[in-house]
Amino acid sequence: MKNLWLCTFAILLVQVAVAADSRPNVLFIAVDDLNHWTGYLGRNSQSKTPHIDRLAKMGLRFNRSYCAAPVCNPSRAALLSGMRPSTTGVYDNGNDWRKVIDAEKTLPTAFRKAGYRTYGAGKIYHGSFDRQSDWEDYLEDEGKDPKPQGNTGV
Repeated sequence: MKNLWLCTFAILLVQVAVAADSRPNVLFIAVDDLNHWTGYLGRNSQSKTPHIDRLAKMGLRFNRSYCAAPVCNPSRAALLSGMRPSTTGVYDNGNDWRKVIDAEKTLPTAFRKAGYRTYGAGKIYHGSFDRQSDWEDYLEDEGKDPKPQGNTGV
């Protein structure tokens, strides 16, 4: 349960690569733990999220969204498969979702079957249970948190 609120960002990038295609580009950002702490939702005035706010104005935004489970791995498995934890049996961060959710049932696979190219980055599948075959390319270990500079008070 220690990891319950430690999961921060998961970013799923799905992009159209066909130049003459009329399908829209899709950028899917899945964020657990950010909750309603974004400016465009107007619930927490102390939150300053200008880039997310600007992005929200340009596309479809969800003002009411809920997670399937209060733990990272089952929540992410549900989001990317459309199946509830009660269906998959993935209830904890230590459950390997890949054993119970076939690759054909994931959101990236659905986009690929529709002719999209899929790219991923971040901690999408809880880090320890990645499935590289879901992606054309997956950005790994880039953009890590910056190291503190100067006196850190330690």
